[in-house]
Amino acid sequence: MHTLAFVDVVGAWVGIFLTLCTLSFLYKDNPFYKLAEHLFVGVSIGYIVVKQYTDNIRPNLVDHLASGDFLYLITLVLVALLFLRSLSRRLAWVGRYPLAIVVAIYAGTQVNALAESDLAQQMKISAQPINYPKVDLNAPVLDDAWRADLARVPGLSPATARRIEEARRGGKSFGSVAELAELPGLSPLQRRDLVEAGDALEAQVSVHPGEIYWFGTISRFLLLVGLCASLVYFYYSAVPRGVVGKLSRAGAWVLMIGFGASFGLTVQGRLALAVGRAIYLLGRDRTPAEAEQVQAPIATLISLGIIIVGLVLWERFRQRAES
Repeated sequence: MHTLAFVDVVGAWVGIFLTLCTLSFLYKDNPFYKLAEHLFVGVSIGYIVVKQYTDNIRPNLVDHLASGDFLYLITLVLVALLFLRSLSRRLAWVGRYPLAIVVAIYAGTQVNALAESDLAQQMKISAQPINYPKVDLNAPVLDDAWRADLARVPGLSPATARRIEEARRGGKSFGSVAELAELPGLSPLQRRDLVEAGDALEAQVSVHPGEIYWFGTISRFLLLVGLCASLVYFYYSAVPRGVVGKLSRAGAWVLMIGFGASFGLTVQGRLALAVGRAIYLLGRDRTPAEAEQVQAPIATLISLGIIIVGLVLWERFRQRAES
């Protein structure tokens, strides 16, 4: 049986108490919430300061100066000029120069990266042919494109795709998609994934050339129409009337659907965090032996009692002070 150290048990109880202190904000802003907030901000700042020194300042400045590379004094001077904005109003204008240098360098390095990661990928995806063919298992040419298309099919991991390619290069010809689960050399997990993929595998993989994956084709068509409609919505050089007006309204709907999906994803992420904290409060995130030592439900009840009693006393003192 693994025995937890006393500090680990105390840390778990403190974590439960601070979690409930944070959730007490659902009632109203109160001293328990402020305690958790100030502790979080203070610990975060202390951690960030230490990490910045060990990961950036020491290797990128201190070590270079210690080795005699005094060119890095220019960096030190620029940092010192930044602090002038806080130390002197009369010399605050000097801090604009290092700030301008930082912004210019960051913008110059990030423009290409953002254009490549967002704009170029959007153009690449929207420029694909609307026709979405199924992956032909019996394709005569086993090139990189065929290998990439095969690996993205649900149920076909890269390892499974390699086994299929090896079988094809060995002269294997598939008569049906179901034969994939009978390939030699597959692990039980890979066979189970192939069986569970079922219809999704049949929909995207074929043993005959030229068959169409209709769901993918419709998805590409909707993507192209939605992209064009969204761009028309931001076209302000003409009054949105007739066909242009209808496309503009359709673009507004596409944008609202996109924003709604993004908001729903955010809410789902917050709910997942809430579920995680609930599991933590109940002690379900630990092994049975550790949970028995921590006794998280008892810690939760005690913390709730302390917070409720504290809130009642705080309200009474506040009402007396106001009267």
